[in-house]
Amino acid sequence: MMYSHTNNSGFSLVETLVAITILLIVITGPLTLVSNSARSTNFANDQVIAYFLAQEGLEIAQAARDDLLIPTFDTGYSGGVAWDIFANTSGTYQQCFSGGCGLYLISNDSGGDNDPNGAVDVVNCVSTNVTNCQLHITSNNDERAKYTHEVTTDTEPSKYTRVITMNETDPGQIEVVSRVSWRSDGQRNIQNVETVTYLFDVYGR
Repeated sequence: MMYSHTNNSGFSLVETLVAITILLIVITGPLTLVSNSARSTNFANDQVIAYFLAQEGLEIAQAARDDLLIPTFDTGYSGGVAWDIFANTSGTYQQCFSGGCGLYLISNDSGGDNDPNGAVDVVNCVSTNVTNCQLHITSNNDERAKYTHEVTTDTEPSKYTRVITMNETDPGQIEVVSRVSWRSDGQRNIQNVETVTYLFDVYGR
């Protein structure tokens, strides 16, 4: 009787598992790196936007001051002292002096809550809660700014909240702090950016 013996070689279960493990390491390493890079890029992008929004808040506060002061140069001006109107802690900007306010540029000059030209409008951030100062993104190209506190059918909520506070540190001098808060995707903590400037009664009127 003759016997035929064949040697069949193959991979053992251990070898297969090791090969799969190595393959997973090779694949997941670059994928993790790409994912982390994307998150870092998004976070950096959010930071840049937040900084410019905070800076914009200071510029809008200055515009509010100037919109009150510039008309006083008209020889026919019969209003009150512009600086006293702007720095009045119980006036138009009272919320900015007590808890924080939202300031934004409105799209027309037909009159507003604050000044004769209607260039700046005020949002009360403390009447209910700070979400009143959440910024919205507008899709209307006629608006003067892409981010606004104004809520219309052309706007949608953004991830950013901007609160502006004012403090008259000396007569004729107001400290303005613009604080922007947001939470980036994948971040547990709320991030904050603050910019500070000082406005003065530069015209002495």
